Amino acid sequence: MTVLNEPSSETEALTIDKCAAALGIHEFSLLSRIQSGDITAARLRSGEMAIPIGEVERLSRSSIHSLAIANANAPAPANDRFGIQKQSGGLTRNNGEAANLTVPDYSARFTESEIDGYRAAFGAIAAEFDSLTGLKKQLDKPSQVRASSEKEICTSEIGVWQVRSTLLNLGQSDILLCQRKNEFAVIERFRDDSLFAKANRNAQILLDGNDPVKLANEFKENAQLTLEFMASNLTAKAQKIIWQQYAGDRSERLVEAISERCRLAVSNEEALSHMQDMGQSHLDSHNRGMHI
Repeated sequence: MTVLNEPSSETEALTIDKCAAALGIHEFSLLSRIQSGDITAARLRSGEMAIPIGEVERLSRSSIHSLAIANANAPAPANDRFGIQKQSGGLTRNNGEAANLTVPDYSARFTESEIDGYRAAFGAIAAEFDSLTGLKKQLDKPSQVRASSEKEICTSEIGVWQVRSTLLNLGQSDILLCQRKNEFAVIERFRDDSLFAKANRNAQILLDGNDPVKLANEFKENAQLTLEFMASNLTAKAQKIIWQQYAGDRSERLVEAISERCRLAVSNEEALSHMQDMGQSHLDSHNRGMHI
């Protein structure tokens, strides 16, 4: 992964969401290519990842001034989607506010004014968070991934491949396991009308080999790392909003709450369960060896 020094201003780079929207691809596609070293990125002061303008122009084969760069922030979701709940009792802050509100995946309680900060920050990443959790579900349950309508991929750059299964639906592209005689490849097939596909090619080989099971597992491992990268980037995006609008000790709690929610959204539950089982087995073994 190649990450440049912080740009002198955000006008010198596009954040991941804005760059992906301009290119017509999913943030996952950008971040996975940053991880593999195919795209050079920069890290903003807040920690959020961005693509330098020169790199955006290379990927689009267009001047930055000709690109349609919309505000990628989605409207804040309805209150019930924040998962905020009111609890009985609770602490009272020095300003007299009751700290009786909780958010998902975080144990501390918040006041109403603190929750305003949570709504502002999480609302800015809500749409991307929903996409993140959807991709994680696909990764964990491959049998439920919607099959692509593509049966064959044929381009002058990569040749002819038969589609064997769909590994991931990104909306703007599908990631497919394909076969050609005794060869196999993981191929990302982009929509023909996306600027990225027009400027580059509409199908790109991500991995290849002669063992389809091993190839699919390797893709899943790489995709898991990309989802963790996405979760970290969403936390940084939310953190920037919190720093800009809210200060003091409460900002740390807000960042922690959103960070934990994003982290758990992509955590490997099977691995966590296995670690817990191993820990319990070790404890049981230890207890059997104790004499009271």
